[in-house]
Amino acid sequence: MTFRLSLRAVAAASIAACASVAAAQSGIGPDDSPDPQLPESSYFDSLPVVLTVSRMPRPQNETPAAITVLDRETIRATGYRSLDRLLRLVPGMLVAKERGSEQWVSYHGPNRDTPQELQILIDGRSVSASYFGSFGRNSFPLAIEDIERIEVVRGTDAASYGTNAFMGVVNIITRHTAEERGATVSVAGGTGEYSEVSGRVVTRSGPLGLRITAQHLRDEGVHDLNDSRNRHRVSLRSDLQLGEHDELTLLAGLTDIERGTGYANTPFNSHPERDMDTREHFGHLRWRHAASPDEEFLLSGYYAYERTRNEWAVNTGPLQAILGPATIPVNDSFTTRRQNLEFQHNVSPRQGLRLSWGAEWRRDRVHAPFIFFGRSDPTEESHRLFANVEWRAAPQWQWNFGAMAERFQHDRTRLSPRVFLNWLPDESTTWRAGYARAWRNPGVFGRYSDVRIFHPTLGLLLQHRFIPNTDIDPARLDSFEIGYARRFPGLHGSLDVRVFHERIHDQIVREQADVPIENPFQGLVQRLLPPSQWANGHGTVRIEGVETQFDFSPWRDGTLLLRHTLMRARAEDAGTEDSVVPYSASITWMQHMGAWQSALTLLRVGPVRAGNGFSPTYRYTVPDYTTLDASIAREFRLDGGQALEVRLTGLNLLGRHQELANFPVQQASGDDDPVNRLEPIVMLSVSANF
Repeated sequence: MTFRLSLRAVAAASIAACASVAAAQSGIGPDDSPDPQLPESSYFDSLPVVLTVSRMPRPQNETPAAITVLDRETIRATGYRSLDRLLRLVPGMLVAKERGSEQWVSYHGPNRDTPQELQILIDGRSVSASYFGSFGRNSFPLAIEDIERIEVVRGTDAASYGTNAFMGVVNIITRHTAEERGATVSVAGGTGEYSEVSGRVVTRSGPLGLRITAQHLRDEGVHDLNDSRNRHRVSLRSDLQLGEHDELTLLAGLTDIERGTGYANTPFNSHPERDMDTREHFGHLRWRHAASPDEEFLLSGYYAYERTRNEWAVNTGPLQAILGPATIPVNDSFTTRRQNLEFQHNVSPRQGLRLSWGAEWRRDRVHAPFIFFGRSDPTEESHRLFANVEWRAAPQWQWNFGAMAERFQHDRTRLSPRVFLNWLPDESTTWRAGYARAWRNPGVFGRYSDVRIFHPTLGLLLQHRFIPNTDIDPARLDSFEIGYARRFPGLHGSLDVRVFHERIHDQIVREQADVPIENPFQGLVQRLLPPSQWANGHGTVRIEGVETQFDFSPWRDGTLLLRHTLMRARAEDAGTEDSVVPYSASITWMQHMGAWQSALTLLRVGPVRAGNGFSPTYRYTVPDYTTLDASIAREFRLDGGQALEVRLTGLNLLGRHQELANFPVQQASGDDDPVNRLEPIVMLSVSANF
């Protein structure tokens, strides 16, 4: 109760502070002279147009959600080379790494083995894995230089994108080939044997634009872990203008990555040090027809493929005296294929009314004999029908209605509705309030995973690691939100405050399962490595909190990004409550000084029970930590118009710290000293534009 009152007090204080600043700013009239030290124009002078929330391009103050936009200049100024680092600038987002080559992203939580509550889009293509969660096991499949901006919907957007948008959406929009031309070559090196070479070529011939990007990256990661990484990647984008009203876009890519994983001395060698390799490729074709300024049609289809090789051998451990020193092969490899077709129609039938509607079909197929014992290539098809309506009922009042009807082949049709009301008392202020519902489908892994390990010669079942659960139900989220947004022309800034209350019913959790013991050896193994299954948790999980986002430019060529989040979870299980980070805060300072550019980010994250692996009786909390990232760059203009940039970037500069635990490995260590700690990283890069 004490926390709840303090949380409401913080929310009230935040909104009161916003109102106070707004009142002070309202005294600046059109005839007042601006501060001569501030730039004449700024990104914050005009409202950015966002595409994601309701699938219609709308000014940010008219959307039914809180949005964080990371534009190309912000991305470049930070010096960050990966998406997980950029998402740390989003309030409410918990971004963590168990080691250098894996990224784990959750919005609000509750945090679990493989977070699956975020829809990740790249130019409309979902890269949310059907097996391993929002980001899968591998690095982000896109070059940072190709990104135009990142739009993050903070709060469920299932009314527009369905089950994967349970808690929010991360939409990465790449640069159109008409916006750039020329070639870029970059080389980088750093600690941990880090090296990276990349090249980009953008060309245009009449109505056809083409971009090809190729990259190679290698590093050894955290020095005391098996954490090496060797990645090759090539991507292509082609834009063809078919006429005044039509455009055809082709996107394709190939990624090949080898990486080290696992730990030494795990029980029965169940998660040993080993190398994994993954190959991914995709093709995405998109057609856009702009019938008029108020109407457009979009049709897209894509195919995505992933193959991961993950093999090792477990040993018989203390059973060697009876079963012999046998090694038991384990093949945790898998192959996934996804096919997707989508149609969308945006239209404004009359002034003050806008409509976006469409349909989608998806088919996911998984080949993983070890993961799905006795089941040949489980497949899941889904069908979606969606609509979003924006109605300006009065000059200052705007309604947003949305709904997604979604049907999976293993479940009935479910409806995800949304209704929001925005009050716009003036051009700079927005108040919003609304409700939304979302469903989270458990997928084929949640329903059918069946992992069994047998003795290679005796045929004895030694472990039944995962148990299928065909009776599992989708989780349901009911989200309530009040928000306040304000632009401050005098500060060249914007503020957004979001107060939320979320209820999760039938939360999907991993719990210990009861299975028949076929032999005493299985009983001994499963005492140390208990079987588990995905199931619906008991009771309702309630998450409430407040997020604050304030971006402004207090002096010439300088920008400050302030982020702050307070959250509290209430549930029947104490472990679930502890899996929601209670607070996080960051401040980012970006500064231009002639040919110099610099950035500093200080991030503070509270203690949280976040990790991978299954240890049902073990409770471990990742300690709170503070990190500091810094980047400084110098640009040189060469004869002939070429540009050369030299950049020095440092990550985790305050020292080693743990962000994500592997619970079985942490438990086996016998103490609470973090087993896996990330290290400071320093990189020097040189890039040339021709």
